[in-house]
Amino acid sequence: MAMDNSATAGMHLPWAGKKVRQELVEDELISLWHLAADNMRISQNMNVRTSVLNFVICAQDEKSAQEASVLLRDLSSTHIARVTLLILDPRSDIPSEVSTWITLRSFPIISDVMRHHFEQIAVTVNGAATHYADNIVEALLKPDLPVYLWWLNDLPEQLDVFQRLLRISSRVIIDSSRFSQPEKQMRAISTLLQESSHCALSDLTWGRVTALRELIAQFFDIADYRLYLMGLHTITIEYAVPSTQATTGAHAHLRKPGGALLLAAWLKTRLGWLLLEDEQDKYRDRESGVFSWHMSSRDMTKVVTQPASATEEGAQISTPPGGIDIEIRPRVLSDSEPGTICLVQLIGTDHGKQATFTIERGDDDDHVITSVDVPASTRPPRTVNIAATHKESKLLHNEMEITGRDHLYEKSLHEVFALLA
Repeated sequence: MAMDNSATAGMHLPWAGKKVRQELVEDELISLWHLAADNMRISQNMNVRTSVLNFVICAQDEKSAQEASVLLRDLSSTHIARVTLLILDPRSDIPSEVSTWITLRSFPIISDVMRHHFEQIAVTVNGAATHYADNIVEALLKPDLPVYLWWLNDLPEQLDVFQRLLRISSRVIIDSSRFSQPEKQMRAISTLLQESSHCALSDLTWGRVTALRELIAQFFDIADYRLYLMGLHTITIEYAVPSTQATTGAHAHLRKPGGALLLAAWLKTRLGWLLLEDEQDKYRDRESGVFSWHMSSRDMTKVVTQPASATEEGAQISTPPGGIDIEIRPRVLSDSEPGTICLVQLIGTDHGKQATFTIERGDDDDHVITSVDVPASTRPPRTVNIAATHKESKLLHNEMEITGRDHLYEKSLHEVFALLA
């Protein structure tokens, strides 16, 4: 709606609107709203300006920020009040500088007759000025509205900037599948979350595995299968890597096991298994991306579905007698998005009978095939469309609809921390 007409030297963001001095942001936005109101009267469109939140998007390069700006078109129904696109360049060998651009975004809600407007401010913060990014952002927020922070890509090497932005945020949204060092950064996130009790945390990767969690739960909606749930002794999860190179240390950044780790942690907590301190029961090869754990102790009070013969409250028992093995390993799939979970297999026994429950990638990432192999029972394989779990705007929209804490995700994240400790 506004074009950059500034001749000021430095970074130019023609897609971000009009370049203005930071102290003039509010006055310039008022002018744009007046112009938008005049346009609405002329065209007789309905201008919807319901506002419920500040949305701060933090990127470490211009390309990521522009891609996020494009994605905002699919979020018009969330009634964002103001978007602040924060581009950080913390290099110490460049001048300390802050530049600001403004524009209004307008998207149709019901055809073109009703349109939703929100403000967008793009801010580049370079050099030593990044240490004050939280103060810069805080001055640009609309008052008395919650602040949702979407942190793109990796966490910074120096976490102090991220921590200060955490301080002014109501909810922080990350995508652990984008982390170049997922194990290290998921541990860091778990620690930061425990230190920032006022701030809720969301992870788009958790949204991606939600469909798989639902499919696993559906297996055991059938009463005859529920006892096999209590007798699960082997869980195998495979995630996609683009080539065999991804299983070597030099190409570890190609491995994205975040989703597999979260799913394994969720299964562990739902089944009540306890991880002991014996290192012989843990295998973690970060070079190859293979992880495995053996657990022999169980807290029945934490099991989601307990058998009628559950022991007294708080008792720890070993069921099945041999315990449970959980393994995560990579599978080479060149046509799959790195980190996509391509196999979940659960094997359990009940009174000497073994059953296998499988969710496996179909012909593409958008489909999975579920199957059950149970003695004296036939159930045809089922193909399920999970395409919605791969659309970033849909995942982001779902997370922005959450107003409280996602306690199940947070618990699973802390379990990942424990599994990797």
